Amino acid sequence: MKNIKEVHVLNHTHWDREWYETFEEFRYKLRNGLRYVQGLLDSGNLDNFFLDGQTIVLEDYQEIVSQEEYKRLVSFIKEGKIEVGPWYLLADEFLVSGESILKNLEIGINKSKAYNSAYNIGYLPDTFGHNSQMPQIFKGYNIDTAIVWRGAISSAFENTWEGADGSKVFTFVLPLFEGYYQTFLKHDDYVEKTKTYLESNSPYLTYGRALVMNGADHTYTCPDINERINELNACYKEIEFKQSLMSHYVQSFAGNEPVETIVGEQRDPSKIFILPGVYSTRSYLKNQNQMCEDQAIGTMEALNVWTNGNTNSAHFIEHIWKLILQNQPHDSICGCSVDEVHTEMETRTQKVLSAIRQFSKDTLNNEYPFEFLQENIENDFLYVMNNTPVADIYPVKTEILIPASLDLGGITLMYDSEEIAFDLIKKEKREVFLRHILAEPHYAEYVIYDVSFVLPFDGVETKRIRIERVCMEAELIEIVDENAIENEFYHIQCSETGLIITDKERNKAYENQHQFVSSLDAGDAYNYSPPVNDPCSLAIVKGVSDIVKGKSYQSMTLHYEMKLPASLNENRTGPSEEYVVNKMTTTITLHQGRRFISFKTVIHNQAKDQKLRIGFATSKADESYGDTAFDLVKRQTIREKVWDMPKNKEAVMNQYPTLSTVLAMEHQLVHRGLQEYEVDHFQGNDFIFLTMVRSVGWLSRRDLRTRGNGAAPGFETPGAQCLGTYEFEYGLVLGTSHQSLNTTKVMRQQILTQQSYVLKEGGKLFNQSSSTIAFSSFIQKEENTFDIRMFNPTNERQLTRLNLGFEPSSIYEVDFTGILAEKYETSAQITIAFNPKQIKTIRVKRKGN
Repeated sequence: MKNIKEVHVLNHTHWDREWYETFEEFRYKLRNGLRYVQGLLDSGNLDNFFLDGQTIVLEDYQEIVSQEEYKRLVSFIKEGKIEVGPWYLLADEFLVSGESILKNLEIGINKSKAYNSAYNIGYLPDTFGHNSQMPQIFKGYNIDTAIVWRGAISSAFENTWEGADGSKVFTFVLPLFEGYYQTFLKHDDYVEKTKTYLESNSPYLTYGRALVMNGADHTYTCPDINERINELNACYKEIEFKQSLMSHYVQSFAGNEPVETIVGEQRDPSKIFILPGVYSTRSYLKNQNQMCEDQAIGTMEALNVWTNGNTNSAHFIEHIWKLILQNQPHDSICGCSVDEVHTEMETRTQKVLSAIRQFSKDTLNNEYPFEFLQENIENDFLYVMNNTPVADIYPVKTEILIPASLDLGGITLMYDSEEIAFDLIKKEKREVFLRHILAEPHYAEYVIYDVSFVLPFDGVETKRIRIERVCMEAELIEIVDENAIENEFYHIQCSETGLIITDKERNKAYENQHQFVSSLDAGDAYNYSPPVNDPCSLAIVKGVSDIVKGKSYQSMTLHYEMKLPASLNENRTGPSEEYVVNKMTTTITLHQGRRFISFKTVIHNQAKDQKLRIGFATSKADESYGDTAFDLVKRQTIREKVWDMPKNKEAVMNQYPTLSTVLAMEHQLVHRGLQEYEVDHFQGNDFIFLTMVRSVGWLSRRDLRTRGNGAAPGFETPGAQCLGTYEFEYGLVLGTSHQSLNTTKVMRQQILTQQSYVLKEGGKLFNQSSSTIAFSSFIQKEENTFDIRMFNPTNERQLTRLNLGFEPSSIYEVDFTGILAEKYETSAQITIAFNPKQIKTIRVKRKGN
């Protein structure tokens, strides 16, 4: 303790919007807490206050107080007595996309700037581990300092955090088990406890400036903090105690260099729990979140670029992003809150999806109008829009409406004078309810053709297809009496427990593919924990149906059944005596010309206290790769597992996060929302497993084998058992030479379609030549200007050619704030070089409109 010269007391509260109580319950406490803080500031009993690095708390407060009261709070921020930002909210770092992280910072920084609050501190006090690309993200927003806790281990408090690309930020690693959670200054024996705390921190301090984070979850400092600090100064005369804002504390290190370095991803549980079970808790929430992110980037933002911002929707788009982000705090997206919280999350999801759906309908109709009222005007064009900049064969599925009075029995589809081979999935004549704000709601009788076909796209491109009515009866796609499907690349047939997939290019068969496996789980919302007696259950294929072989695709549906324990026994050491049967239905689809196997699975779960996984056998895989925001991270297969932990220790788990893809040997799995994976040995083979459903009935328990203490209040959460029906989409590519992060974009971003009577030319915005460089987004910034974001997931320098479908007026690279980083040659074709792990934002200006 002799090396400590200054102690900076940071008055704060850690504010989870929703967790073991609902948002509205916590918000009422937030209002009262902020009134309390402002009263202390007014009276001089508190010097300053740090509002948890978030700006959303300002919006939450503003909505339930008077305008005058809110202005009073803002005045304290502008005076520098309360500090907020840089985040909109404190999101999980592994379960949300890179684009969501950037939008989160963008919104938070803009609000912080508006109120003159410091925004250059990357505050990450309680996220369950830290993303490898966070230093690069921080540097791109001119954030040069960070503070972290869970997962970060160092022998020093002051560190350089070096990100995956080499970006460096000055980072404080909270060294103790308690982290930001420090309440001892409220206790009667605060003088002795302060000494104990400082003695514990002293070995980690390089420059003698200790930080006391005076606050905790949903609690505030004592009212006589000034008096207590005066008493500490009197007791320890060789140390200066003072209240500091986070920015003041950071500034005190100006000119000092850290002596230790932490590198890349931070997920070490040896100091404090990183709670990895949350990657699969309530997996339906992860699935819904990624649906929202996919629609926001691939539909809403993309359509705004196609219209050159003429949707005039900047405020609407920010509103949608805020709704998405509000589902992403770590206690929300992680699924580790009470049931009522997650019910409200599903409501937000529906708001997002329905709003983007209407935005898409109206925007496409404005660009390519559909005639709603006059049946004699034919809507004889179909416009198809791809928003992924990768040349490939893309599946298209859409409905084509023909007025019943004009229908001749069938249709043909023509592109560039060539007839498109399509499959007619369904044809029916029925009344359709039509509505548009400029056409009164009404019914009209149409013949509806539900069609599927494939179409090559060079990249982000719109194509026009002509719909021709023909005098012939349309033929529906037929169900055939066979037991296998295939395309140019794969042959698939079923076995007793799953699939046998043959890679036709290499004439190699892969057995034991797509097997459902379940084991028991005596854990809670935060951690998986196997019981001592843990039987394994394997699903059996009970039947195959709906085998179709069309012109554009082949598919078949497998029906699985699994007999498994209904739950744990009473003492949670093994299975109950009662058994149930889970049923899973999987439709497997192969499209012509596409090197991709598509799966859509519906799970009818009746079992509690279990972990249900889907597995694919592979050759021995001692390492694998899982993606996170803007990165692809190597993972080691843990074969020797240690489950039983002492107090306050957490097991190192073989389960890892995956944002959208897993690569192991010759397998690449892609998915939406199946964000926990592991490579493990099972029945004589290594398997790649994706966790589909993890059923637990408790927010937190204190009797887990894998975690030696509780992680939250011990509330029951029956909704986390995930009983009921769930649907997931995922896919498989075989062969290392065909693996690419862009495969996920192709799978998860649907082709948009719009039927219209208007004749317009198709068009191309851009494509990229490299399958290695990963595409992230393209977003309108201002009139005639949009950004393209890509990143290099490898450890080697990479190039890609960016081909524009128009002549630009200028092209340059910008940081995340829009500041110029590099000017490129003004050309419709440019080559972009990426250093290892580098994220690049390319700003393209168009000529005129």
